[in-house]
Amino acid sequence: MAKNAPIITRRRLLLGGVVAAAVAMAIALFGPGSTRGLYGASPFGKPTDRDLDAIRRDTLRVLVVRNHLVYEHAPGVESGMEYELLKRLAHELNVPIKAVPVARPDSLLPMLQRGVGDVISANLGQRNPVARWTISSLPYRYVAPVFTTLRPDPYLGLNTDLSVAPDTAWVSVWSTFAPRDLRFPGNDGKADLEKRTVFTDTSRFGDQAVINVALGHIRAAIVSDGSAAFFAKCFPQLYFSRPYAQPVPVVFGMRTNARDLQRAIDERLADPKKKEAMALLMSAYGTEIPERGAMPSVPCAGTTPALPPDIRMPTPPREGHDWGLLAAVVLQDERMDTTLTSTGDDQDRALDPGIAPRMDQARLDTTARFLADIDARWRSDVPDPDQRLRFVVAAWHAGQGHVGDARALAGKFNLDPRRWDGHVERAITLLALPRCFGDPAVKHGYCRGADTFIAVRDLVCRYEHFRAMRR
Repeated sequence: MAKNAPIITRRRLLLGGVVAAAVAMAIALFGPGSTRGLYGASPFGKPTDRDLDAIRRDTLRVLVVRNHLVYEHAPGVESGMEYELLKRLAHELNVPIKAVPVARPDSLLPMLQRGVGDVISANLGQRNPVARWTISSLPYRYVAPVFTTLRPDPYLGLNTDLSVAPDTAWVSVWSTFAPRDLRFPGNDGKADLEKRTVFTDTSRFGDQAVINVALGHIRAAIVSDGSAAFFAKCFPQLYFSRPYAQPVPVVFGMRTNARDLQRAIDERLADPKKKEAMALLMSAYGTEIPERGAMPSVPCAGTTPALPPDIRMPTPPREGHDWGLLAAVVLQDERMDTTLTSTGDDQDRALDPGIAPRMDQARLDTTARFLADIDARWRSDVPDPDQRLRFVVAAWHAGQGHVGDARALAGKFNLDPRRWDGHVERAITLLALPRCFGDPAVKHGYCRGADTFIAVRDLVCRYEHFRAMRR
């Protein structure tokens, strides 16, 4: 593994020396008490005079960043847990509310101080980069840190041993979990930081670190268990650890002179009658990290589904698809129980003795013609026959439009749009996120790509098994 970049650089040491010299000069000139004013003063000047009375005559402006737990926007729809919560609070205050999207979190403080926004909604912890220049609300929830990485995938040869912890993880400097000493979770005070390091990066704020892990661009990231509960539903390729530290509070930020606004928000956050409604809202975004079994593998690992022995498949139509693929598609389309398995002497035991009549010639002809049509459309774009088979199955499951959108996203995120395994299969899971299905490159909108990710692996696994049985 390549050696990590040094954590302490000459530039950082020089910058630290300049800051220390400035503080020492201030103390010498103005006395020890001056340090409080030096640290407490905003680097962007005095905050604008705009509290609850002024907001009531206008609009509650919420500075938001793109994060499923904060704010998301798709055509005609605004969502996000924190924004939905603030909308309810604004309704109780009888104040209109407006989201003010902020491209980079570094702009949150200057926009707050100038009055462009009144509340910072950015999944803030009480310890955050702007805490010294703002006031915070009461906590509305508590979250604990977990790390996420790609799940063990024997087929792609990834992370086959999860007992070996990732040696590098990414976390935003804005995250409440960004460690001060840059030690990876589980490191003791004597750990070698060059071997197990946390990299902090402002460009991977909010959801971006998780997305980069899901696409295979980075090895691991540190996120909240709240984010993990949501993303586990979207990304079947991800593994999330159990929380490795105590929960910390999440708050909203405001100007230091907006005390009336702070009190109004706190009163409603502390109201026991409101807490139940808040809990219901948060549950819609996920509260528990689901347990997952082994990643579906191709070729199949372990036990495999048996073929009903009483099925006598007719000769496949002229389109050329073999009977094993037709059987796999029809069986999946019938929503059969794919957890049934057979091994050894009972390999030919039927999954469902009553299925044979359903596999008539007319249905097989229709299925084969449809699959052949899809195959022909993908032939020039996906020349490899094994990969094209996966695209055909994906189009059968999700529709050709969504698979085309996934290929477009794959190209945008530096994946290979001609390969399904480890590339487009990951990109299609992004179509469950508003920022991705709202992308101009996406023409067919939302898709539960996680279902297609699993379905393709399951169906190809069954097909390979059926084909092997006929050899």
